[in-house]
Amino acid sequence: RMLVRKISRYPVEAVYSSDLQRAHITATAVARGFGAEVVVRPGLREMHFGSWEGLSWRQVARRFPRVSRVWLRRFPHHTIRGAARFDVFKKRVERELDEIVAAHTGGCAAVVTHGGVVRLMLAGALGVPDRNLFRMAVDPGALSVIDVSREGVIVQFVNG
Repeated sequence: RMLVRKISRYPVEAVYSSDLQRAHITATAVARGFGAEVVVRPGLREMHFGSWEGLSWRQVARRFPRVSRVWLRRFPHHTIRGAARFDVFKKRVERELDEIVAAHTGGCAAVVTHGGVVRLMLAGALGVPDRNLFRMAVDPGALSVIDVSREGVIVQFVNG
């Protein structure tokens, strides 16, 4: 409800969501507030983390202490067993976002997705190198606003 209230001041004309349930439920609530339908985009799905999937970072560090330290030190070039490669994930997300932006030139779209995807969106807009993605906090249910125009990209609001 708080997210719906925060986003209500923007002229949202379309709502996009990953196909994962936790994002889709939130997107449905947002869309209802604007009388819009949710457009499901599997490409907005979070990166698959292989054997770390579904674990908190604290759990990962406890269960895989050596590998997690190596992964942090070598990110984004080190791959987790069974996980998606970061470069493939990044290309997928960039392709999705390019299509969404192109479809709403001069308009406003909401994208309800996951922490890794949001970090990539913000990093792209701010010119943050991939190795620094985890320097950005992304809270569950937070709102970030990125304005894309012919003149360029401006990050208006982060993690509110």
